[in-house]
Amino acid sequence: MPSSPSVPRWQRQPEERPGQILDAALAVFRAQGFGAARMDEIAQKAGISKGTIYLYFKSKNAVLEALIDRAITPIARQLEAMAYHAPQGPVTPVLQTMLSFAATNLEAPATRAVPMLVINEAGRFPELASLYRKQVVDVVLGAVTGLIERGIQSGEFRKLNPGYATRTLVAPVLMQLVWNDVFVLAGDTPIDATILIKQHIDIFLNGISPRQKPEFNS
Repeated sequence: MPSSPSVPRWQRQPEERPGQILDAALAVFRAQGFGAARMDEIAQKAGISKGTIYLYFKSKNAVLEALIDRAITPIARQLEAMAYHAPQGPVTPVLQTMLSFAATNLEAPATRAVPMLVINEAGRFPELASLYRKQVVDVVLGAVTGLIERGIQSGEFRKLNPGYATRTLVAPVLMQLVWNDVFVLAGDTPIDATILIKQHIDIFLNGISPRQKPEFNS
């Protein structure tokens, strides 16, 4: 039996429209930048009328907010849940799992494109940076900081500033995002994010472990 032809975009079910619009918006934002992109270009890319977009999103800012909600907020909430439901005992395995989870999920180009849009446009659209800070950054930093504080209290980690330690831990993940989108040149050997994160975790955890007193020969 021959397969049925694909359904034209304008005939798709209404429940498919938000995702269709967001896919088109992401493509336009990545090609032109958020500031330069226009709603009629998004509509053309999605194969719908400009007015249809406004049935689902009241503004271009709302479209980007929805992209954050779809691609990044679930990652942040999952990381928060990992920390909240961490079992009693050492927190090192939990931190390892969380960082690996974040790095793996941000590897997909369509996913990492969203935080890069926010980074690129934050100066011109501070309200978007504020939204991303509240919905993503603060959630993740709070979850990780809580685990590091727990490790300090139990003696698993030495005494240090947990907030600064958290930023030291997550910074390479952000750097990897920037590197992939900005600094990769034609012919470069791709950086294996899994190896990078494993090495970083090893260096970080050894750095915050309790320091052993040096032994001197008598």
